[in-house]
Amino acid sequence: MSNKMTGVRVVIVDADTVAGWRRVTPSLAQLESAVSDLRRSAPGAVIVILGDPSLRWALSPADAELLDDWINHQQVVLAPAGTIGGHVGFIAAASRKASFLGMVPVVITDRAVPDCPIARMRRVGERWLFDLENASVTQVVPSAGSQYQRRRKPA
Repeated sequence: MSNKMTGVRVVIVDADTVAGWRRVTPSLAQLESAVSDLRRSAPGAVIVILGDPSLRWALSPADAELLDDWINHQQVVLAPAGTIGGHVGFIAAASRKASFLGMVPVVITDRAVPDCPIARMRRVGERWLFDLENASVTQVVPSAGSQYQRRRKPA
């Protein structure tokens, strides 16, 4: 039995990045506008909107209420509390799952997401443009951590 989704492009949109793109405070109207332009430019793609739970607290009260409505209607999924790697780890896990299912994932974010092709976006006037064709994997190098070691009291 073959998977009907094999080869289908899945565009994973980081809600935090798009809603806050060049703004002091994030806006769901901006996110909605960008996703609408993305749907027009990639009609055959499956679009998934993922975000960090802290987005809710950065929004205006009206947008926070709208976000709750979107979550209830499964239009946006926020990373569960305690997700390994935070919402970036959640995006990476969603991308891996899509690849496992034979889909072609592309991520729209300003974060370095391990092993995920990242597409660029820009805004020209009122229109959003997405370069899905030239998405490339960003090499993520793990942090070496601090070299400082705490002194211990002599026994």
